Amino acid sequence: MIMQTALAREISILKKSEKRLRHENEIQQKHIEILERNIEALTQALLQASKQRFGASSEKTVLSDQLYIFDEIESIQPEINCDTTTEMLPVKAHARLKRKIGDKERLIKDLPREVVECIIDPKDALCDICNSSLSIIGKKKVRSEIEFIPARVKVTEYVQHIYKCSNCGTSDEYPDAVIKKAAVPKPVMKRSLASPTSVAWIMYQKYMLAVPLYRQEKEWMRMGIALSRANMSNWVIQCAFLWLKPLYERMKEKLVTYEIIMSDETTHQCNKEKGRKASSKSYFWMHRNGECEGNPIILFEYTPTRSGEHARKFLENFSGYLVSDAYAGYEKVTNIKRCLCWAPLRRYYLEAIPIDSRKKEIPGSAGAKGRAYCDKLFSLERKWKNG
Repeated sequence: MIMQTALAREISILKKSEKRLRHENEIQQKHIEILERNIEALTQALLQASKQRFGASSEKTVLSDQLYIFDEIESIQPEINCDTTTEMLPVKAHARLKRKIGDKERLIKDLPREVVECIIDPKDALCDICNSSLSIIGKKKVRSEIEFIPARVKVTEYVQHIYKCSNCGTSDEYPDAVIKKAAVPKPVMKRSLASPTSVAWIMYQKYMLAVPLYRQEKEWMRMGIALSRANMSNWVIQCAFLWLKPLYERMKEKLVTYEIIMSDETTHQCNKEKGRKASSKSYFWMHRNGECEGNPIILFEYTPTRSGEHARKFLENFSGYLVSDAYAGYEKVTNIKRCLCWAPLRRYYLEAIPIDSRKKEIPGSAGAKGRAYCDKLFSLERKWKNG
């Protein structure tokens, strides 16, 4: 009897130990699963960061020209080839576009022409056999060349002619002298050497070709004039205020009359701004009309902050469809129908697509399905846009 009791006690202890070990094993297994998930998440974060830093910056889909949505993606999984032997893949041969007759002429058809007549010197226009004079029997076009004429600087002096009546002021009948001055074109800036052409060229170089003023300063020096970047900067600021700001305000009045406006904002660093550090974030806002509404009107606005009040104030006279990203600041714009853009959402889908150690996308993920949905929408948009 005593032995049976002891045996039962040992069996009970073993069962409790087994249960405790099983429970500990389950806890360890769950802990291992959590660690594996964390490792996978960290690995994906590292691969995504490496892809963003060293990968292609384009957001275009390069897997296929055909776009798929949801379940269709699952039907295009790549086949896994378990054969480790080397396989030769056919490579498409390079094809060079055939040059068409008349391509050169179409390229230069709108350029002004200068004809260079190649003639024989009259003293050499003699026959080598009988020494008789040679006469022209025809002409042959040999070639065409594109000539580049570098910019040159000149000074234009405006001399005003002053006229006086030869009769008035010399007799009792017309005692007062009459003096008349010729009209003079209005200057682009008073008491300045600036001309419309020079200011337009400086603005074009800086804002269209991204040539900073210190480089333009060197170019003007090479052309023979020491025009400082301070002078050029003053010309740009003054002319923008005098000539471009009224045009900007008129374009803004026209913009808010359209039915669709697309808006966006981006960070900008402004150096030497009064009362702010150079490292402070400033913003440029862009507002434009829809492509279906006639000539494009594209306006930029600089603000020191990203407050939605800037958008509200700029669009206070607009009542239509406002297309933007999901930034909450646009909620302050009143009397609008807000529409969100799919392009920023597509970027989140791109970030959600897992990649392998070779930075190749792993197909069939939810991120890939979302991207395919957006690509399909953009494809339909291009189709409808092109009619």
